[in-house]
Amino acid sequence: MIKKITIIIVGLLTQFCLNQKSSLLNQNFKPPNSNQKELNIYIRNVELINEIGDYKNIQEETLKTNMKILLENTGIFKSVNYYSEYPISKNSILLDFKFIKYENTLKLDPLYIPLSIATFTLYIWLGGSIVNFESKIQLEVKSFDQNKQIIKSQLFEEENYIRDYIYEPWRSRRVIPEKKSKFILNSVIQATEQ
Repeated sequence: MIKKITIIIVGLLTQFCLNQKSSLLNQNFKPPNSNQKELNIYIRNVELINEIGDYKNIQEETLKTNMKILLENTGIFKSVNYYSEYPISKNSILLDFKFIKYENTLKLDPLYIPLSIATFTLYIWLGGSIVNFESKIQLEVKSFDQNKQIIKSQLFEEENYIRDYIYEPWRSRRVIPEKKSKFILNSVIQATEQ
């Protein structure tokens, strides 16, 4: 009896240990129908609201770098740079990103263990769901002109829910970075439209 209770407690505890804050983006993502804009993009700030400490700084810098590479590789914008205090040209837009919510949660499927035991692992071998990956992003993008006057401030939200199966393991680790890249790119395109 104690053994069963211990197994249940350990199982429940591992459910809550699988929260991750991945800053991975698919940097080679290119939208299918994209027109090149004669705009220079300057990334000024990338801020994660619901993080604190050193981990927040690492996460923000990683996201900032990955977003710059993503925006450069799409070829939509004339140039993409980090902002410095130097004056910027007329056809430039300064961007601030504020991630109000940035959650990536990986959890065991609640049916995985009971159905695996009840069906003598047949559930697993027939392609039953092993883990569920959920991503929630709420992003505020502010765009400014060369005089640092605000042009637009928009709030974007996206939620993704992906299941990993035995025959397609780590699927969520391939799909989520692409979905995040598409979300961020679409947010930037909308924020830079005038």
